[in-house]
Amino acid sequence: MGFRINTNVAALNAKANSDLNSKSLDASLNRLSSGLRINSAADDASGMAIADSLRSQANTLGQAISNGNDALGILQTADKAMDEQLKILDTIKTKATQAAQDGQSLKTRTMLQADINRLMEELDNIANTTSFNGKQLLSGNFTNQEFQIGSSSNQTVKASIGATQSSKIGVTRFETGSQSHSDGVVGLVIKNYNGIEDFKFQSVVISTSVGTGLGALAEEINKSSDQTGVRATFDVRTTGVHAVKAGTTSEDFAINGVTIGKVAYKDGDDNSQLVSAINAVKDTTGVEASKDSSGKLVLTSRDGRGIKITGEIGAGAGIVNKENYGRLSLVKNDGRDIAISGTGLSAIGMGEADMISQSSVSLRESKGQIDANVADAMGFNSYQGGGKQIIVGQTLASYMEKNGFSAGSGFSVGSGKNMSVELANGALFVSAMSANDVKSIYTVSAGSGFSAGSGNSQFATLKTSAGNAVGTTKESSGVTTLKGAMAVMDIAETAIANLDQIRADIGSVQNQITSTINNITVTQVNVKSAESQIRDVDFASESANYSKANILAQSGSYAMAQANASGQNVLRLLQ
Repeated sequence: MGFRINTNVAALNAKANSDLNSKSLDASLNRLSSGLRINSAADDASGMAIADSLRSQANTLGQAISNGNDALGILQTADKAMDEQLKILDTIKTKATQAAQDGQSLKTRTMLQADINRLMEELDNIANTTSFNGKQLLSGNFTNQEFQIGSSSNQTVKASIGATQSSKIGVTRFETGSQSHSDGVVGLVIKNYNGIEDFKFQSVVISTSVGTGLGALAEEINKSSDQTGVRATFDVRTTGVHAVKAGTTSEDFAINGVTIGKVAYKDGDDNSQLVSAINAVKDTTGVEASKDSSGKLVLTSRDGRGIKITGEIGAGAGIVNKENYGRLSLVKNDGRDIAISGTGLSAIGMGEADMISQSSVSLRESKGQIDANVADAMGFNSYQGGGKQIIVGQTLASYMEKNGFSAGSGFSVGSGKNMSVELANGALFVSAMSANDVKSIYTVSAGSGFSAGSGNSQFATLKTSAGNAVGTTKESSGVTTLKGAMAVMDIAETAIANLDQIRADIGSVQNQITSTINNITVTQVNVKSAESQIRDVDFASESANYSKANILAQSGSYAMAQANASGQNVLRLLQ
């Protein structure tokens, strides 16, 4: 190798290597000081793109977790508010139960109702004021609300919270059949009890014998109420149309086949002869006698068997309905219709030709005065007599054929026998006495006002949705009566079930959101870990690189110094 002075190749090589070592040293120091392996796109172009995508996903997942926690906060706020509402409903039901016994006076029941009214106000206050960030939660407007809990759009969880005001919860279905006047065998079926299937009950005999009647049917229905959701009550009661007046029963006077015989009784049954005579055999007949506040005779079947009077009880007793199998009331803890079918339904007053009172009642509606038709659907009215009968959906011809109000019958308009008829609001009213007491069949005469061409002829069809009860009247609110207290118990139970369902629904959403948060938290950790593998520096490896670059930088400086000193060798050649 020759000796050159103008071009010091060794020094140039040393410098070039020193420059490379310096860049490596700078890069290593940059990574060690920043903690990142990629500080610019030049460090790793593809790695940076992947790391940026992962970082975006991780940040989005972090916000999704925050959204999920906000959703949990909203749902937990609603849940705690409903927990307080449930406590209120428990108290309402407890107070209704307290009122549901005749040891309470009207005054104490009124006080209990006042407490219930206040509790309902607070229930509604909670429903109307519970909010989160200005959004009402329990008013019924919080429906199909979406929470983004994923890293991509439309990865959402939906939540709905039902309305919890007293007007929206506790909607209970009440249905009460007509009073039955015939015995038979009933094969009752509740249609689509679970939305799919029919529920068929064992056949029950409706008669005056022990172990039969509406009481036996109600027992059969209530055995399966946990499946059908339908509960039954009965009211078998025969009431006189006027206060007891002096009279005498016949020698063959009997109730449910048990002969009571001849009994002379005074006005108002002051000596209790009639009541005592009937009650003397009540354990055999199943029928108990009493007088109501207006002095009318009341015959009650406690076990639900029918009441059948044979012989003559005497006109003074005011009993015109001698065969009565009572009224059956059905209650369902939702507002849906109770669809029934089966055989022998006329024996329970629920046949095709019978009039069934139906109504759906919310918790708030039990607070005010109960409408007459609603009261009848609840089973307040138990007897025919002392009121007006409204015939709905029957042909007048059919009605007249059975009951006959012609001039020749002795019961025509103006006869003075208190059996006059009138049309009002599309319904036929029979005042005072029961039409069932009329036995003969007559042709409707012109003088009756129901002849052909009168507009009210026997060929007319009367149709109306207005009341279908006998002697129905508006009833006092809530728990101020025994029947009302029991109805409030049913309604409060429905309200509790409704509220529990709403809580269960949002509880399911809470669990879903919690599971989602747990999942995306793990996903976020893994995404961040993947980004770290690409973006973050491995300090152990980089420290080794730094040490190597540092040593090479020092050795490069020494090599350059030696290369620069190599020119001195040329001077030795010139000496």
